[in-house]
Amino acid sequence: MESNIRDDKNLEKFAVNIPPFPRAAQQVMGMLRDPRVQIPKVAEIVALDQGFATKVLRMANSAYFGLPRKVSNVTEALVLLGWANVRIVLISASVGPILCRGLRSYKMEEGVLWEHSVGSAFATQMLSKDLAPAIYNMAFTSGLLHDVGKVAIDMQLRGELRAQFADIASASGPEAAEKEVVGYTHSEIGEYLCTRWNLPEEIADAIRYHHEPSRSEGELPGAVAAADVLSNILFKEGREVTVGDFERAPEGTFVPKADMLARVMEELPTVIASSRELLGGTSEVVSVGADAEEK
Repeated sequence: MESNIRDDKNLEKFAVNIPPFPRAAQQVMGMLRDPRVQIPKVAEIVALDQGFATKVLRMANSAYFGLPRKVSNVTEALVLLGWANVRIVLISASVGPILCRGLRSYKMEEGVLWEHSVGSAFATQMLSKDLAPAIYNMAFTSGLLHDVGKVAIDMQLRGELRAQFADIASASGPEAAEKEVVGYTHSEIGEYLCTRWNLPEEIADAIRYHHEPSRSEGELPGAVAAADVLSNILFKEGREVTVGDFERAPEGTFVPKADMLARVMEELPTVIASSRELLGGTSEVVSVGADAEEK
């Protein structure tokens, strides 16, 4: 990667208010890259962290997954969910409370970032099947976390700085405000957070370059960039997505085939609607830093 961001000590302040990624989740994310790993082994690691295990169970029992019965055992929950949903539950339980919060600096109400992130996560996962099956296992996490840097920025801004940020964002766009007021983009800060959480380098790379995928040698940033386009147009602009939208996107953005594009547009609204039920499984919303002081 081109970025030297991981050596920049100035970025540490953006991690102060962001809860650490659960150690059990970090370990499990590494385990899931091994096709030979078994669900009971994953459950064993999750169960060692009682707080994390409680979140996993709460989310697994949410209406989103519609399990046939309420479960109180991590192993049983993960078995009933199946491999297709295990990653979704583990990563969502880890960062859901962070992504659920409202972002005053970005004028985003509580739950808006979560819905966009979930939509991008599923879209990235779907697109990765066409783009490169090898990146499929990291697609959901990359899409879900691509805007986590915005949370870190919002937690740092307060008072006049927050007002200045909002004014610049309204006039010139959020990225211009990030560069002028913060000194870093949310993509750079998101990459830094991923490295602190010991997530795979490919995920950090995807987050760092999802607004400029041509600067990365990997294929995941292009998929995240495409998913970001899809989620924004479908739910922020409220219209259908066309191939032309991808041609106007940053260079390196993946352009899906017509049949895949139609499928994503058909399935994503249901995913977004269901994500509100998944949101309920996260229970609490992180409220620290600037917001804590202002209450």
